Amino acid sequence: MRFLTVGQMRAADRAAVTEKKIPETVLMGRAGTALARVVEKAAALRNVKSVFLVAGHGNNGGDVCVAARCLYEDGFRVQVIMTCVPAMLKGAAREAWDEMRTGGVPYVVLAAADSWAEDVAFFSGTLVRDGILVDGVLGTGCTGAPAGAAEQAILWINRMRPHALVVAADLPSGMNGDTGEAEGAVVHADVTVTFARPKTCFLNDRQAGQVGHLLVAGIGLPDALCDREVADAPCQLMAMPELARAFPARGWQDHKGACGHLCVIGGAAGFCHAPVLAALGAVKSGVGLVTLAAPAQSGWSAAALVPEAMCHALETPQGDLSPEALAAWGRDLNGFDGIVAGPGMTQSERARGVIARLLASYSGRLVLDADGLNALAALWVEGWRPRPGQQLMLTPHPGEAARLLGVTVREVQDGRLAAVRKLAEQYQAVVILKGAGTLACAPGGVPWLNRTGNPGMASGGMGDVLAGMAGALWVQGMNAITAATTAVWAHGTAGDFAALSESQTSLSATALVSQLGNVYRLIERKPG
Repeated sequence: MRFLTVGQMRAADRAAVTEKKIPETVLMGRAGTALARVVEKAAALRNVKSVFLVAGHGNNGGDVCVAARCLYEDGFRVQVIMTCVPAMLKGAAREAWDEMRTGGVPYVVLAAADSWAEDVAFFSGTLVRDGILVDGVLGTGCTGAPAGAAEQAILWINRMRPHALVVAADLPSGMNGDTGEAEGAVVHADVTVTFARPKTCFLNDRQAGQVGHLLVAGIGLPDALCDREVADAPCQLMAMPELARAFPARGWQDHKGACGHLCVIGGAAGFCHAPVLAALGAVKSGVGLVTLAAPAQSGWSAAALVPEAMCHALETPQGDLSPEALAAWGRDLNGFDGIVAGPGMTQSERARGVIARLLASYSGRLVLDADGLNALAALWVEGWRPRPGQQLMLTPHPGEAARLLGVTVREVQDGRLAAVRKLAEQYQAVVILKGAGTLACAPGGVPWLNRTGNPGMASGGMGDVLAGMAGALWVQGMNAITAATTAVWAHGTAGDFAALSESQTSLSATALVSQLGNVYRLIERKPG
């Protein structure tokens, strides 16, 4: 999904009203309703029913008024603070305010800066604490440093953030919609619900922490209007509306044999659980069949974590996998629709031989992760080059990416877009470059940026799960880049759901997997 400047987004809105005859009140109603639905989902994950909304004088304030009315009608405890006198509202925003007021939604007006210091202490009590706080103070039209009641509202929202989940409407108040920078006070959001298209401010990596989980909510603007005369940005955003359109619907007659057979190869003494986590991610991502080829110890943990996987214990007398162990298995690997290789394999010479054999003889979809990537880096130095038509996906973190490119980690991190492009070209593979702002890129393609996920995901096993998810989606018929972007977005969103439900501190790979059902439900299509 392309990023739009503030001017381009306004032009698309105007064209929708003037050319497509979509009333502004309809667009605002869709935006406010979408915002309310996100708040309701977050409230369900946190098991709360209190929502506090702060609305300003622009269209963002109108969106918030619509959301407040929806939430109130759905039984939530709602309180609205207006940072302007309602008489200042115009057009659709004024209509939204009138409907909210006549609907009985509780509200107060704190339009003077000093009123926040005097009166807002009352609202810092039980209603805000352990609830959800919605930021609709300022929108994309904000320029310069916020002042007056708007500034005080932003500062108060940030003070309340330790006690409440902050959801920003369209963008965090105080942030420049084009650059992502802030000249003064800016809201620190946990979730940002932006409407129709992502704004170019979300390309700013330095400010990504202010945005939190970024969700694009469709409001019915035609693609042709949004993308009209929009120049290509350095990357595009992985966003739910596009992912949902590309997500394959299962046929009524489908069976497990029609949904792909994925093999996971990995593990070694002391690292027996890594391939099991990859298999778990695959099973929870809809693959028809999973075969796990790993040391015997992996089978024991698979029995507990992923009993759906068919386990084959490979012979590992020296503790690690080897080409001889694969040969002794006797299975024709080309009978699998895809293979995920590398999790927990270690960097031994024998493990490198396993990867060399797969690269030389396997003709299906091959995902290399973890030690599979370290082996690939060594094989590249030794002269390996991709075969024409080879189907390859790589999932490096920055350290692995540095080894694959023969550069430092700092060089990768200082030029992540260039690094992911170079990896895709050099290895003729779809590449997932993991990290804060994970990127995915196909050879010769435009990189895709992810804005889901959180610091709680900085724990062992997360990458193993992602590799299994990507492999599972790929063997179900998605093309490689779509499988990669869908897996990355779903992985980050599941991590965010798990953090909302529990905490970032307690977030684990298995907790993330437990949320995948909730995530895929957002984008899956009904069987045909």
